[in-house]
Amino acid sequence: MGKNHVVIIGGGFGGLSTFYGLNKHRHLFDITLIDARKESLEKPALPEVAFAGKPVENVRIPLQPVIERRGGKFINERVIDIQPKQNEITLESGQTVSYDFLVIATGAIKDYDAIPGLKTYGFSICDDDMAPRLYERLQQFHGGPIVTGAALTEWAAHDDIKTLSAPCEGPIGEVMFMLDYELQHRGLREKSPIHVFTPGEIFFEDVGPDVHRKFEPLIEAHNITVHTNKKIQSIEKDHVTFTDGSTMETELSIVIPPYKGLDILKEAGLGDEKGYVYTDDAMRHPTYRNVYAVGDINAKSMPKLGHIAVIQAQIAAASILHDVTGKGEIPPFKPEIFCIMDRGGHQATLILSDHMYGESRDFTFSGPLAHLMKWSFDTYYYYTRGHLPPDFMQQGLSTIIEKIHR
Repeated sequence: MGKNHVVIIGGGFGGLSTFYGLNKHRHLFDITLIDARKESLEKPALPEVAFAGKPVENVRIPLQPVIERRGGKFINERVIDIQPKQNEITLESGQTVSYDFLVIATGAIKDYDAIPGLKTYGFSICDDDMAPRLYERLQQFHGGPIVTGAALTEWAAHDDIKTLSAPCEGPIGEVMFMLDYELQHRGLREKSPIHVFTPGEIFFEDVGPDVHRKFEPLIEAHNITVHTNKKIQSIEKDHVTFTDGSTMETELSIVIPPYKGLDILKEAGLGDEKGYVYTDDAMRHPTYRNVYAVGDINAKSMPKLGHIAVIQAQIAAASILHDVTGKGEIPPFKPEIFCIMDRGGHQATLILSDHMYGESRDFTFSGPLAHLMKWSFDTYYYYTRGHLPPDFMQQGLSTIIEKIHR
């Protein structure tokens, strides 16, 4: 019996995690990973590029050696069409690739063009072009008002998915705290008020009351002003404009743009009206049962968070294995908010919450230990080329968190 051919589109958190999960059973699978980029981007480390000057090369993981050294095939091309009825995809070169299983792990598009002036006057930390550009701007910054926040993103309606106003506001937390630290260090903080806007009714709408009870005083202690129900409309050289007609003076604007899905997924009949793939809890498309979606492109990934991408990838890999062997357990989909926000220096804030999903965990702690955890995870992920820490390390982390929480 021949091997099943699995094609993974995308080499980020979700794509690499799926690859590693299936590659443990390579006697059953031939795996091809396709990505228009040559490198996987370690996005959680981008704030360090923007604010601490970390070399951008240290957040890029070359994909070809990672995949091919483990017996897989890497194709560095853009996918322009998917034909799920024929089990084929078409590449920009015109080449077609057939599959037995398809895993869509493309991520979502950061739509910089949706906010007029963003690419001209604004800055961001969402990719390896924007983060170094922000670092260069900060070296020339000599004070003045700063405005930062996430743009409103619109999603398709699904009865079983609670949507958020912003894809993920954790990076904005890092921006505001790391800015505060950097400007304090340079003696510029007193003349550089930091204003944070959110399109939601509350900042960090994906966590519960216990986290807010501890986190909001931390924001106040750093003299950071939060503005709710603010949907950014445009960015000018010296001010930003919101849809309610109000403006904020700014010398530096740092914005996470709205996210959007992929048109090729809508055209292929795989995506919803916004271009995201709706799946069941095994990450399987409801119509095309050999098609899976993990990470930001999955409609159930809410918020758009690397931790959720990894959870979904592990489920997808287990589900595909079960399809082929009839054996093994498919983990239940239990999403949770888990992020560690760097706050500059040796400080960080860890958040673990499943309150948004109707569960009871909802806590946070700050300090050097949280910073050490973030540094450890980022370092391990980079030097192992996209591997997560071993299970025993993650179990140890859970134990530490539970003891702190008590």
